[in-house]
Parts: sequence; C-alpha cells; structure tokens
Amino acid sequence: MSDVFWEAQEEEEPEASELAYRRPWWVTVGALVDLILLLVVVPVGILSLIPFVFLVYVYFAQLLVWISPVLLVLNVAIFWWSFRRKQAATTALAALGIAFVTLAFVVVRLWQAPIVILGLTLTR
Repeated sequence: MSDVFWEAQEEEEPEASELAYRRPWWVTVGALVDLILLLVVVPVGILSLIPFVFLVYVYFAQLLVWISPVLLVLNVAIFWWSFRRKQAATTALAALGIAFVTLAFVVVRLWQAPIVILGLTLTR
C-alpha cells in the first residue's frame, strides 16, 4: 500500500518556486529605491513631530513631488510585475512607494508650497 502512495507523489511535477523567476534589473533598482525611501520617510516622519524638523519633511516631500512621475511609473510597473509572479515583498514595496508619493503630494498641498514636477511649476 505504501508503494502506491509514494509512486503517486513522484509522478507529480513540483511547483515553480518564487526563486525560479529571474528579476529584471529595473525591478531590483526600483526595489532598492523604495527601500531607501522607506528608510528615510519613516524616521523623518517620526521626527517631524518636533516642530522645526517638520520643515525637513516638507522639503523631502517637495523632492518626492519633483520626481513623482518617474517614481509612479516605476512603482506601477514593479507592482504589476511582482503581483503577477506572486512576490509579496516586492509588491508591498511598490505599494509603499506609491503611498509615499501620494503622501508627499498631500503634505506639499497642505503646506501650500508650489507644486513643481520635473521642473514645471503647476499653477492653482
């Protein structure tokens, strides 16, 4: 009886592992950028509770808004690629990258600073 059980399992093909996918270079670069953003945004966000340090966060948010089209396109592409391949960590980093850019827009808008995207100033 045990021979039948083991034979049935040997015939099945193993599932494709997450490691079987070769990551494109742009996914790796985007994930590193998102990790750096995570390591910068969280401490600056916590320190922004101190009154004058909030200005550093506003400046950082203006930098994120400046480069936002590049970050959004990169993170949407990474999200699409990693979601299709069921890579949870990369998908979460891409979603965080999109959230950081959105939060930067909110902070800059609430601070009533000019919104500059890739050198172009948007008027109200």
